[in-house]
Amino acid sequence: MNTPRNGAPTQGAAEDGPRQTQPSAGVMDGSSSSKVTVEYHDPSGLFPLIQEQLSARLPLRNLHWKSPSRPLRSIDSLHVDLIPSTDLVHISTAASPGLAPSTASQGTSSSPGPTSTEILRPPGKERRHQIPGLRQTPYLKIYILRCDDSDTYKATARKQVREWVKAHTPPSQSSSSSSTQENHDAFEWLILHVVVPDTPAASQPRGSTSSSTTGGEKEKSRWTRGTATILEKLRADFNISSKSAPDRIAQIRLQKNAVPAHMLPPASAATGQSISENPQEQERAWNDVIIRFKTLILLSFDLRVSQYEEDVREKDSQRALPGWNFCTFFILKEGLARGFESVGLVEDALLGYDELSIGLDSIVRNQANEGSQTQGGVLANYTDDLYRQTSDILKRSQKDDGGRKEPQPRIHDSKPIDARKKNYRDLILSNNISIFDFRCYIFARQMSLLLRLGNARSARSDLASKLQPRPNARVLQRSVDDVNVGAKADVQLDESEDLYSFAELCSRALNFITFASRLLREDLRNGAQAHNVKFPDRLIDNLVRSWTFAALQQILDETTTSSLPISKFSNDIASGSSGKMRSFGNHNEEQKLSLAEPKTMIYPARSSSLAFGGRSASTEPPYAAPTASGQVVYENGQYQDRPAPGQESTTPQAKSGLQGFASTRAQLYVAERRILEHVGKSLGWTIGWDAILPSYPQREDLSDVDLHEESSSGDENATSKEGLTVTSPTVGISAAAIVNAVSSIEQFRQFYESLSDLIVKHYMAAGQAKSGESILGDLAVVRFELGDFAAAAMYFGRMASLFAETRWNFVEATMLRMYAQCLKKLNRKDEYVRTLLDLLAKSAASRKTIRTFVSNAIGGSKSWLDDDKVDTAGLFEELIDFSRQLPYDVSVPMGKYFGDIVVEPYVRHFDDKDGFQLRLQFRHVLEDDVEIKQAKVRLTSATSAQGKDIWLESSDPIQLNKGVCRMWLGSNVNTTNTFVVDQIRIEANRIVFLHEPFTKAEATTPLSIIASVSAAALKAAKKSRILCFPRVEAFQTRLYLSRFIHIDKRRLIEIELSSGWNDMQRAEIRLKSGSAGLRLRTADVTATSSDVDIQDKSRPGVIAIASMRPNTTATFQVPYELETVLPELSIKCEVEYDTEKGTFQYYSSFTIPIELPLDVNVHDHFKNNSLYSKFNIKTSNQYPLEILDIDLDGSEEYDVQGPRRFKENVLVLPRQPMAMTYKITKASERAKRRQSKVPDGGSLALSVTYRCMNEDARDRVQELFTRAVENSQVRRLARILIATFTDRLESRVLPQQFEKIALLDKVHMGSFEDMGWSECIDSLPQAVQEETQKWLQKWHEDHKYILLPSKADIGTPDSGTALPSPHPPRRIIITVSIPQTHILHTASLSIQSPRHASSSFAAIAIAGQPLVTELRIKHTRRWASPSSLMAAASLSSQDDPIEFVYTVEANPEMWLVAGQRRAHFTAREDEEHKCPIMLIPLKAGNVLLPSVEIRARIPPKTEQKRQSGGPVPVEEGGEQLNCETDLLSYGESVMVVPNVRRSTVGIGNMNLPKSTVWLESEGGL
Repeated sequence: MNTPRNGAPTQGAAEDGPRQTQPSAGVMDGSSSSKVTVEYHDPSGLFPLIQEQLSARLPLRNLHWKSPSRPLRSIDSLHVDLIPSTDLVHISTAASPGLAPSTASQGTSSSPGPTSTEILRPPGKERRHQIPGLRQTPYLKIYILRCDDSDTYKATARKQVREWVKAHTPPSQSSSSSSTQENHDAFEWLILHVVVPDTPAASQPRGSTSSSTTGGEKEKSRWTRGTATILEKLRADFNISSKSAPDRIAQIRLQKNAVPAHMLPPASAATGQSISENPQEQERAWNDVIIRFKTLILLSFDLRVSQYEEDVREKDSQRALPGWNFCTFFILKEGLARGFESVGLVEDALLGYDELSIGLDSIVRNQANEGSQTQGGVLANYTDDLYRQTSDILKRSQKDDGGRKEPQPRIHDSKPIDARKKNYRDLILSNNISIFDFRCYIFARQMSLLLRLGNARSARSDLASKLQPRPNARVLQRSVDDVNVGAKADVQLDESEDLYSFAELCSRALNFITFASRLLREDLRNGAQAHNVKFPDRLIDNLVRSWTFAALQQILDETTTSSLPISKFSNDIASGSSGKMRSFGNHNEEQKLSLAEPKTMIYPARSSSLAFGGRSASTEPPYAAPTASGQVVYENGQYQDRPAPGQESTTPQAKSGLQGFASTRAQLYVAERRILEHVGKSLGWTIGWDAILPSYPQREDLSDVDLHEESSSGDENATSKEGLTVTSPTVGISAAAIVNAVSSIEQFRQFYESLSDLIVKHYMAAGQAKSGESILGDLAVVRFELGDFAAAAMYFGRMASLFAETRWNFVEATMLRMYAQCLKKLNRKDEYVRTLLDLLAKSAASRKTIRTFVSNAIGGSKSWLDDDKVDTAGLFEELIDFSRQLPYDVSVPMGKYFGDIVVEPYVRHFDDKDGFQLRLQFRHVLEDDVEIKQAKVRLTSATSAQGKDIWLESSDPIQLNKGVCRMWLGSNVNTTNTFVVDQIRIEANRIVFLHEPFTKAEATTPLSIIASVSAAALKAAKKSRILCFPRVEAFQTRLYLSRFIHIDKRRLIEIELSSGWNDMQRAEIRLKSGSAGLRLRTADVTATSSDVDIQDKSRPGVIAIASMRPNTTATFQVPYELETVLPELSIKCEVEYDTEKGTFQYYSSFTIPIELPLDVNVHDHFKNNSLYSKFNIKTSNQYPLEILDIDLDGSEEYDVQGPRRFKENVLVLPRQPMAMTYKITKASERAKRRQSKVPDGGSLALSVTYRCMNEDARDRVQELFTRAVENSQVRRLARILIATFTDRLESRVLPQQFEKIALLDKVHMGSFEDMGWSECIDSLPQAVQEETQKWLQKWHEDHKYILLPSKADIGTPDSGTALPSPHPPRRIIITVSIPQTHILHTASLSIQSPRHASSSFAAIAIAGQPLVTELRIKHTRRWASPSSLMAAASLSSQDDPIEFVYTVEANPEMWLVAGQRRAHFTAREDEEHKCPIMLIPLKAGNVLLPSVEIRARIPPKTEQKRQSGGPVPVEEGGEQLNCETDLLSYGESVMVVPNVRRSTVGIGNMNLPKSTVWLESEGGL
């Protein structure tokens, strides 16, 4: 049986032939391969059979590389480029195609096949480049082995494989000295055994179990030793016996339907039965192959990285040695970065390029400082290509036609930043690269890496072109699902791009391009200088601007993404720009593109391990988190075989980063627009502010002149002589967008607006509204310049939010003025007025600001930033006049337009009427003089007691001139209180200027009602408070509790009105309760004087009175009622009165204490014919009382007899009450008719006349101080001084010395400082403060003590002795009810023994001897009404007898009672009952007689009486019978002596205590 030879040539080898012209170890080009190379050796032509299955499982996914010096790196996807080995070059030309019909089946071969020596001949030793970083070599080499049976393996296959392994042993396993250097190209090898169906190898299991082998195979293999399979033999022969060594043997079984017929053995030669594998086993086998791929590629990669890192460290340590070259070091370290890039570690590669960029900065800096002696090599200061291209451009521009007929040379194309633009690496190796090219190359590489990190479309397309299948390849190497690698099913496809990476690229690009443009300018100048020529400045400027613009546009194009759907600005010049505001004015209505973008990860990718600005960084880096499968393929040089089933990635999605990306793109557009403006200026075209500002009047400033500088004209002449000139202003500009823009002024403006539109949209997408609105201002200026006022107004309307209270410069103020002109043209009155107000606010703010040296340091070139150049002359006057057309008032803050606003805190009184004035002062800083209609000031109480606001206003229109304006504002309010300025209001036609010095907070009640916090909570400074007080001649009101109180009648408050100097025609008093539960009965008001009549009292709380003459006083009494008990009343009083001078108002709040200062207690004692009542009077608080008179008035039924009246007043102190006893008897003429008339209850009236010491001392001292003030030079301040003096007197002086005042009749006033006059004096005008303070100090020195005698010394009224109180004393009448008792018993216990002593001595009794007594009892019924007695005692008649029970209560230790101790008896009124009682004393001593208790015994009532309506029994709730006992013997005692006949007493020293001793005694009979 003939079988195909294992080494037969295959068609796959022939198909791969053309690729052998591209060696795998070639030099790297400017771009990275973005993949790893795997080389396969396929002598049997089996690769086409496994290519489809292998490619379907590529790229490799979820690789994890852990280096000892680095944290764990996760590679999500790694692409593999499968290339044939160079060994097959000579074989493929002579071998027959592997997939063609086999010649073995035809008997003979037409041409001999290659021998084993030819097949295994190693390729010629390739000369290795001296710079390792320039090589691209395979990471893995695979030997695809076809061995159909064990005999073939032993005969030829094992030798061929061994020779191939020996020829391709990687440096890591070689012992040669060059292995260390060759680790830059380290690789691993793998033997892949491909099993063809229907062969003996196909019948062998993967293991060595005999049960799985068929019988035919046993018979055929009986000459073989052992039962080992080919796979086990391969592992035994070629695997390294080490636990850490990887498994380099894998096996794949082909399906029969996938193998061409000519490659299968003949039917006659097929032996045994092939083992069929199910899909799960096949998938497991391929997974095993993929795991080998991952493991071996990571092993090679780790060796390469280690070698590169070691070489980099070695080269870096030699930096200070002579001959060290940065370019060589750069290529070496770049090789490490490209190695990272090739396996998808893009961020590590980016970090390597960042380090190289920093190293280049150091080299360039040293070269600038040291010149050609720089350590590390000298870089060229100009680029030859740029010089030649610039020279060609200049030469062509010198021609007559400007060179337009010939192709225009240019120094850049549409992508000026490109690593493949030149062979930069050769230039670097040859040390022939300029600084500009060097930096461009580094940034180009950084840009490509950032684009890959961001998954940009350009990066995806670039990598896709490299992964396209080769022309002769039959199957695509890129898998079908390659575009969705790493994407979950539920992940949105448009989220594949990393906007953070794009934002990082735009930020870096802006910095680099700005810096590179300066390098380009220097490069061009240095190149011209090196060739002794001079390029025109305009040409250099145009070249730099063109390159810069093209570079910016390249970055913008590269970072274009559907995640930022900003459509371009449509500019329709014919229709104007009024319709262009949709995208700005209504940002939410922009069309959002929702294009589905596939998440292509067609280049190697890995999870982020580097943090860009704006990324959310957690405490642990991403690579420290456990992977989805928990598998680490390669760590610390060892392979850990932990295969895990495929799992979906659980990596959390990154944040969008849209705002940061949009912001950086906006900055790039801003740079483009700036370039466009410079190009336009070179053509004489101005746009935006440059076109508008010259039309406004400018102030001519002086500028500094450098005397050492040569004249500019001389320089220009020298330039024209020495250098060449350009004929066209646009020569050198090759950027297509700029070339198109400068074709006409219309195109220029259109492109300018388009760029501005894109900038605004990007800023709005970035959430930077203020930046976007500033660009809107530029668009508004363009529209204003073209006369499109509607569009300009719409732009300005979007910028209204920027009009803040901060200082605005000239550009913004000019913008406001243009906006106002637009609104006036459009007849939008309201917006026009508000815009003028904003413009005037900016102008006023600039004039209020103090100029500093900073404003002078700005420089003449930026003088337009000076606010002083804002010309608003005539605008203020125009605003006031134009406001008449508005239908409503416009309120604006006064502080924006006027400065130094203050209200002087000192009142000034009118000379002929009540009220006061305050002076308002402010600074008018604008140019125009205007007239205001009225100025007002509102005052708010600084205390919570007075809640009424006061308005002060001017009487006539006021002319405001520039400078300080002062005006007096008056009020007709008469009050005494402390106020703060709450609001200042200036009215000029419809413009109202408001100023609130203090901002009130708001408090929310539990019912969610918003209420303003009182001004006391504002804690305003004392200097800002205003003390308001009236003149001494002004109207005055006083409220106090009535001095007469009847306890059973409604109480009264008295209102005392003093007209002062006012001839009042009418007055209206309004009383408002400030206490809960207080009801003022103004309808019952009465006047105590007949001089004033009450006209109207029908309205609640309002009392209208008639006229009052000057200097008259009227008092009114108003009853009040309380729903709850209150200690004091709070009443607000408002009086509005009319005089010839106008209508005036009086405001005041009063707190009236209503608690009675005295308490009266009464104790009653009943006698048979009279009642004795004792009244105890004491104070209810700490204030002493002075009792002037006390009297108990009798009634028609009772007569009262009292003690003599006291001659002097009696003091009642808190610990010293007063007692008075009165005898009350029945009236004799009324007693006879007692049975026929019911008494009136027996009420008496106790009248007490008294003075409270606190009120008396206060009134007398106040009167003394008032007389002193009114007769002094501070008389005009009498009201405020007296009020302050009274307040300090009550709070600081009197409370500590009431008892002293009562006992000593004098008051210690203390010093001037103790009274606390400073606060009051500080509130007075400064002109009178010193005078007032001196007078008060003098008065205190003269009145340290004030005498308060009961009778004033008339002869010396001003000698420190206070006169009697000007107010009458208080009087209270208390109703005293006579208590009622039904029965009053009069009982006496009299001694009947003959030993009873006389009336002046107590009776003597002998202990143990009986003592005979007689109990006498009688009662009276006069102290109660007959009806009450009959009801309580159940009597039919008031004369019926009543049954009583008496009880003798004696101390059982003192008395032994013999006889009836308790007995019943029946008696009528005044009937005496006698009963003898025997008493036996038990102990010697002075013993009180026993007491007697008597109570009535009322029989229970029957059921018939209840049904007949008779009196209800006591037990059922009726009136109880009250009995009192008057025991006449109460308090009598008996002297009990012991029963002894003789006693012996021993007496010792009489001077010593206890010297008398009882010796003995002899008892009596």
